[in-house]
Amino acid sequence: MITLSQKKMNLCNQLENGQKLIDMKQYDDAQKLFSHMASELEKQENFPQKHIWLSEIYNNLGFLLYKKVEFNKAQSFYKKSMEINPSFAPAYYNYGVIDYRLSLFESAIRYFRKAVQLNPENPEFAAGLQASEIALYQNNELIT
Repeated sequence: MITLSQKKMNLCNQLENGQKLIDMKQYDDAQKLFSHMASELEKQENFPQKHIWLSEIYNNLGFLLYKKVEFNKAQSFYKKSMEINPSFAPAYYNYGVIDYRLSLFESAIRYFRKAVQLNPENPEFAAGLQASEIALYQNNELIT
């Protein structure tokens, strides 16, 4: 029988392997791995901090779809990550990045603000918020 600590170690190893696959641009393999992880973890009834693990897995699925320029699918996984764990700041940031790339600056600002609120020490989150505010201002200046 596999102990809880062994299950957690296995998840950590799988997350690390998935990240390596993303780094090597093997997105389809990473997607299969993360999808399998999510499916297996969803079946676990009493897994401690299940929502934290799932939110990270779904965020990783979103990120690799972002890398594949499948923005709508990526955002659906970021949303799922946020719903499972509303305090997981990276999902808000990543959602905002896509909105920014799509020139949806007001929406990007909302998501970046939430990421900054949840993790004010992260300079990348603050930079995303600032860039979106500047882009929105410049966009409004062009219109008027």
